[in-house]
Amino acid sequence: MNTKTKIILFLFAVTILFSFQKDFALAGFGISPPSVTNSNLVPGSFYEQDVYLVQSNPDVDLNATVTVDAGEINSWIKIENGNSFVIPKGKQQFPMKVDVSVPTDAKFGEYKGTISINTSPVGVQKDGVSIVLGANIKIDLSVTSLKVSDFSIQNFQILSASKGSPVKLVIKVKNDGNVENGPTKASLTFFDQYHSKQLGQQEVLITEKAKSFETKDITVEFPNDLDVGSYWADVKIYSDDKTIVDSKVVFDVGVGQTVSNLSLTSSWSYILLFLIVLTGFLFYMKKRKHHNNAHHTIQHHHQK
Repeated sequence: MNTKTKIILFLFAVTILFSFQKDFALAGFGISPPSVTNSNLVPGSFYEQDVYLVQSNPDVDLNATVTVDAGEINSWIKIENGNSFVIPKGKQQFPMKVDVSVPTDAKFGEYKGTISINTSPVGVQKDGVSIVLGANIKIDLSVTSLKVSDFSIQNFQILSASKGSPVKLVIKVKNDGNVENGPTKASLTFFDQYHSKQLGQQEVLITEKAKSFETKDITVEFPNDLDVGSYWADVKIYSDDKTIVDSKVVFDVGVGQTVSNLSLTSSWSYILLFLIVLTGFLFYMKKRKHHNNAHHTIQHHHQK
């Protein structure tokens, strides 16, 4: 092979490399977590899980195509984003929600499969070899007759209240079990803004529950006879007789006028002001007209 031939082959190789440079930039593509797993499903369960599609260099929009290969449980699996969607550029972590709906007549046992994701740049036309990058998500599910009771409190807050309206404690409950579950009661002990003087205590039973594998906000209302001001509350949340949350938070009690009430009041104020100005203007015009008529009559008599 002579020198001229070697140079031509080298230049050809460099050209091919740069023509696929954009595709190799997509090589940093992955998923987290790498599986959809739940070993505590029961017939009739609904379970959802977020899987994040991760790019190291999200420089371009990506077409994503999803294929579920899970045999007899294919119909259980649904991708909320759809089986084809676009991952916008700039999104380093893109959430894909996977829903699992177990039929009420499902048999006990283990079920496995794969969710395949293929991606390619939007609008890029390739001649010859086409590079498609992707990943596989493992499906590992079990349907059991075992009842699992397990939940946790993700966070909680006391909303600002209006004077005379209930104090609302909002609890975010995550149910990791396969039966309905949640806290059974909550108590608030109210203190002044310095947490030095106790002003009262309320305890309320909680009947609302989170469904299996559900995360939801549960709102608990407490009677409120506090005046306008800032207060402390000692918060306790229970599961039966066990205290699972024991904390202190600050909250406010306002005058009780909502934004809509303020808007309505302002509107009526403007209407009333307009009516007063209009009445004054009409009275002035009527008085002026009467004065002009009288002046015209006097001039007419003088001319006679």
